[in-house]
Amino acid sequence: MKKHSIALAVLAQLGALSLAYGQSSMTEEPAAQEQAKKASSAAPTAGMFTLGEITVQAPSKDTLLPTSSILTQQALRTQNQETVGNALNLLPGVHAAYSGSRGEQLFYVRGFDRLQVPVYIDGIPTYVPYDGRIDLGHFTTFDLSRVEVAKGFSSLIYGPNALGGAVNLITRRPVQSFEGEVGAGIGLNDDGDANNYRAYANLGGKQEQWWYQVGASYLKSDSFDLPGDFQPRNVQQGKGERENSRHKDQKLSVKLGLTPNATDEYVVGVVRQEGEKGQPTYAGALPLSGSGSGMRARWWQWPQWDKTSYFFTSQTEINPLLTLRTRLYHDQFENTLVGYDYRNGVVGNVGSGFPSYYDDDTTGLSLEGDLRLSERNLLRVAYHFKDDVHRSSDDGTPWTHFKDRTQSLAAENTFEVNDTLSVVAGLSYNERKSLSTRNYGTNAASPATPSLYNEPKGDNNAVNYQLGVFQALGEAGQWGQLRASFANKTRFATMMERYSTRFGRVIPNPDLKAERARHYEIGYNAAIAAGWTLDAALFRSDVRDSIQTVTVPSSQCNATTCDQPQNVARARHVGAELGLQGSVGVWDFTGNYTWLRRKNVSNPAVLATDTPRHKLFASASWNYAAWQITASTEAASKRYSSSDGVQVASGYAVYHLKGVYRFANGMQLEAGVRNMGDKLYSYSEGYPMAGRNYFVNVNVPF
Repeated sequence: MKKHSIALAVLAQLGALSLAYGQSSMTEEPAAQEQAKKASSAAPTAGMFTLGEITVQAPSKDTLLPTSSILTQQALRTQNQETVGNALNLLPGVHAAYSGSRGEQLFYVRGFDRLQVPVYIDGIPTYVPYDGRIDLGHFTTFDLSRVEVAKGFSSLIYGPNALGGAVNLITRRPVQSFEGEVGAGIGLNDDGDANNYRAYANLGGKQEQWWYQVGASYLKSDSFDLPGDFQPRNVQQGKGERENSRHKDQKLSVKLGLTPNATDEYVVGVVRQEGEKGQPTYAGALPLSGSGSGMRARWWQWPQWDKTSYFFTSQTEINPLLTLRTRLYHDQFENTLVGYDYRNGVVGNVGSGFPSYYDDDTTGLSLEGDLRLSERNLLRVAYHFKDDVHRSSDDGTPWTHFKDRTQSLAAENTFEVNDTLSVVAGLSYNERKSLSTRNYGTNAASPATPSLYNEPKGDNNAVNYQLGVFQALGEAGQWGQLRASFANKTRFATMMERYSTRFGRVIPNPDLKAERARHYEIGYNAAIAAGWTLDAALFRSDVRDSIQTVTVPSSQCNATTCDQPQNVARARHVGAELGLQGSVGVWDFTGNYTWLRRKNVSNPAVLATDTPRHKLFASASWNYAAWQITASTEAASKRYSSSDGVQVASGYAVYHLKGVYRFANGMQLEAGVRNMGDKLYSYSEGYPMAGRNYFVNVNVPF
C-alpha cells in the first residue's frame, strides 16, 4: 500500500472518531452549546507544578516580579510546538539554532548558547555532564504547563553556571479529582505522504492529601522533505527526501505528591526518555573532504539517547516566617553514537573509532530557605551540591572516568521600599573541584601506545552578584512598571573543554577559568489598554574570559602546532526586545521583535555565528463559535554559520496556518500547514529545514 493511501486512511479514521465522539455535542442544551463555543478558542489547560518554579517575588503581595519570559501551555498548543527547541523561538530575545554537525536543536538567549544558559525541569538541572550538549529536539512539550526563560538577571537560587540566564520547563499538576487528555496526529509532506506521527496522554488526580500525575508521549519522524526549489550541490543530498533525517522519541513521566496540610508538599517522581536519530548530511556550498579543510563527509546515527531522572522535591513551612524547600535528584544519561564510512554518497561499514559510548550520571541536592524578615522583606538562601560523572569508550577501548563536584551558596533578598518600589539583591559563591580525570590515549609518558592515564586536575571558583530595581508607575501600577538590573554571572568550563584531546589534535587545559559576563538591562511592561500588554527591554552584556580555541606551537601532539581552549576572548552583546499581545473582538494577537548585535571585542575579525541581527514572530487567531483559525509568521535576517564561521544562512520569512474545531464536550480536531510558501531556509548554512508540510491532530480531554 502506498504511503499516501495510509495517510488518507488515518485521516478518515480521525474524522470518524471526531464525528462519533462529537455526537454528544449535538444533544447538549443550547446554553451548554453556547458556553462551549465561548471556550472554543482556548487550548487544553492544566495546573502548574508550583514547586518546580524558581521566581523573584514581592513579599507583601506574593506577586511575581517580571524577570522571565513565559510560554504557556495554551501558546504551545496554539502554535503546534511539540519540542522545546522549536518552541523557544516564539519568545523575544531567544533564537532557535541548529547544530548541523550533530543534528541538534539549539537555542541562544540574547546571544548566549546552551552551555551558558542551563535548562531545568521543575527547577532541577538537566544536561549532558561531559560536554553540556543538550539537544532540545529530544524534549517534548506535551506534559508541560509552561516554559519560563530568564535572561541575564536570573534568580541566583537557580544555582551555578547560569551565565546568560536560565530555561525552566515546568510540568503539570492536577487540579481536579480526576482529569486527563489523550491526543494523536500525523504529518504529511507536500505530496500527501505520511512521514511523522505523534501520540500522547496525560492523566492526573488530586485528592484531599495526595495527588498523582502521569504523562506519556511518542514522537516519530521517518524523514522530512526539502522545499521544491532546493538545488543539490553534492552527492550527499538530492532533491526531495532529506537524507538521514529520521528521529524517534518516547517519554514517560510519573509524579506522586503528598499534601498533609495546606502549606506542605512532598513529591517523588521519575522521568524516562528514550531517543534515537540520524544526523542529516551537509548540503551546502563548502567542498566535501575526509578531514582537514572543507566540510567532512559524515553519516552519523544515534541509536540510543536515553535519560532517566529520579527526583524528590518538598516544601515544609516551619512557621509563618520560615519555609524550607528541598530538591534531591539522580540523573542517568546513556548515549551511543555510530559513525559510518561515507564516500561519494555511499554508506559503508561502521567507521574507525565507533561505536562511541557515553555513560554519565549526576547526583545532586538543593536546599532552599525562605525567611520573611518583615512584611516587606524576604530573604532566600540556597545551597546546591552535585557530582557529575562521565564515562566513555570508543570502539571497545578502556573506559575513561571523569568526575566533578560543584557546590554553590547563594543569598537573594527582596525588599519593598514602599508600595511601588522593590529592590532585589543577590550574592553567590560557586566552587568546582575535579575529583577524577582518568583519560585514554597517548601522552608524554606513553607517546606511542594509547593507555589509561590521569590528566592534571584543575579546580575553580567564582563569585556572582546582581541588583535589580522594580518601580511601579502610578497608583497600583496602572501605568506599568519600570525595571533596571545589573548582574555579574559566571560559567565553569565543561569536562570536554578542559580534557578532550580531539583525537590528539588538542592539548587539554584543566586550569580553564570560569567565563564571566556583566549584564545591564532597562525594561518596561504595562497593560496599555483593555486586554493588551506591552513589554520592552534594552540590554547589554559584556563577556570576558570567554573560552576560545587558539593555535599554539607544541611538541605534545603529532604536528608542529596544536589547538588549545583558553580564556582569551571578550565579547559584547547589545540588543532590544519588544513584545505585544492582546485582543480585539474575536481576534487575538501576539508578536515580538528582537534586535541583537554581537561583537568579538578581542578579535573583531571573528564573526558571531548562529544568531541573526533581526528576528520577528507574529500570530493572529480568529475565534468564532467553536472555530479558531491561527496564522503565524517567523522571520529573521541573515546569520553567519558555525560550519566555518563565514558561510551565510540567508534571511527568511515562513508562514503557518492552523484550524481548530472544538466540540462542546471539549474534544478538538486540528489541521494545518507549516511553511505554506515552501520556503527554502536554514538556521545553519548547508542544513535546510523542512519544506511545506501538513498535519492533522485530535485531542480528547476528560
